[in-house]
Amino acid sequence: MAKVKTRCMFCSMQDCFYLQETPRSEKADWVRESVYYLDFDEEQIRGLCGRGNFCGELAVHPKRLLMARIGWDKHPPKKVAEDLGKKLAGLSGEKIAFLLDGSLTLEDATAVIALAEKLGSRKVALLPAEDAALGPINNDFNFDNVAKAITNIVIGDAFTQSPTITRLVHDANLLGRNHTIVGIDPIRSRTGWFAHPELNPPLGKTLQFIEALTSAVKGTPISDLPLDEFGVSADNFGWAISAIKGAEGNGNVIFAPGWHFEDPYAIAVAAQELAKAGGFKFGALTIGSNSRGIFRLLATAGMDYAGTIEALYKGSLDAMVAFDCDPMSALPGIKLPEIFGLTGQMNTEGYDSATHFIPTCFMFEKRGTIFGTENDFIELEEGMPAPGTFCVNGIIDYIAGEKISVPSNLRDIVANYEHGDDAPVVTAKVPENDLIGVGHGHVFHHGDGRYTRHVDFSKVHVPAEVDSALISPELAESIGLKKDDRIKVSSGIAQAELGIILQDWVDSDKVLLPMHWTAVRELFDFSKNPTATPIEIKIEKA
Repeated sequence: MAKVKTRCMFCSMQDCFYLQETPRSEKADWVRESVYYLDFDEEQIRGLCGRGNFCGELAVHPKRLLMARIGWDKHPPKKVAEDLGKKLAGLSGEKIAFLLDGSLTLEDATAVIALAEKLGSRKVALLPAEDAALGPINNDFNFDNVAKAITNIVIGDAFTQSPTITRLVHDANLLGRNHTIVGIDPIRSRTGWFAHPELNPPLGKTLQFIEALTSAVKGTPISDLPLDEFGVSADNFGWAISAIKGAEGNGNVIFAPGWHFEDPYAIAVAAQELAKAGGFKFGALTIGSNSRGIFRLLATAGMDYAGTIEALYKGSLDAMVAFDCDPMSALPGIKLPEIFGLTGQMNTEGYDSATHFIPTCFMFEKRGTIFGTENDFIELEEGMPAPGTFCVNGIIDYIAGEKISVPSNLRDIVANYEHGDDAPVVTAKVPENDLIGVGHGHVFHHGDGRYTRHVDFSKVHVPAEVDSALISPELAESIGLKKDDRIKVSSGIAQAELGIILQDWVDSDKVLLPMHWTAVRELFDFSKNPTATPIEIKIEKA
């Protein structure tokens, strides 16, 4: 019975687990019990979250797509890839774009870059778009130290975005009375429930607030700082400073931007400075498991991220190939070109529109390398691919019509990447109006939800409220809403109908929107706001 050690693909925690295989020859049916079961890595104390547990079921899900096609005619994967390659070869490289999922390996990403260069294209972009802001950021923390730290400063809703870090932060908090969590987030969130203090500067002021904390840690008197601008009491601010200084370097600053912040890149840089001032370690958490590594490869190769996104929304492309991602889920509103190649595993938003589809392996089934969140490299040494599927780099060999070689210095390119002073993506200003829509995560859903939202799982009953916004009872009462009502949310460019969940802890001037839901992502203009900065909205009873 094959047993492989692998990694979860659903966030940058890169949690480790085992897949155990029962020999296929002993079973006639293709169901979970007959092929794989998932086992925890006993050496990894954080285990797997509900999202990570989906990996075992995804691998053998009855709705998994295992047939390649051109149009709706089924063909061997090699033939589909070769046909796609011939069509791409007849086009101008400037009219071809490639999109990469954050769960691809470094080898996969390098192969896509080589294919783009062969065809004369610089239009290659990472999805989810939100992760590009953290691509250049270097981490220096490690997960073991998070569980032993005296003070963990958590910026953003890390407990929802990367659920298994919750165990580590709580382990540290339970070590003693002087061990604490300091939460910083303009949005009251699940992470903030456990923080002491929870510091909630106004939207658009997080950067200045972190800079004020850094100044205070370096010795600036609290009385000299503009705390009134931040809506934070001197007592809570002082408590946070004491928690940093009292840790004597045994602490971490953890940044999980999600969709809460005005400029995630600038805030990450400021958070690094706060960590240095306190002698702490720093870690940024992306949505995709390997997004930082892929971003660095694309940037080093000179790929045009902004131009790719712009071309997708303008409709100026003749062809687009999306590798293991679904641009129709991640970037709703794009204009599909005549040729749309798609690789993947499940029937998601873009499947019906693809002119060419090729089934591929999930990250946890592959061999290859990913860039670790601890700034190390993780080798996926034991693959367990589904029958008839390829890794992306294998498919690209057929598209290119030749063997694509991987550079021997792949790790050096990623590890030694240096970014300039400019933000890697354009950021948008936070609006100043009566009601703000803020992207919100879900512990059962990853990114745009293309897997976890589209597929039923036998082990986990995903609650019906997955398409619901979180609002305060005060806001609901002001517009005559009751518990089971639905609302229409308008942003000026789109409208979405959602359920509601009343939560006392949500601010009355904000609505938390489920970002795994495509209709919600349509509310955000990713062509101008790729980090999904909070937006101005209006709501009414549906």
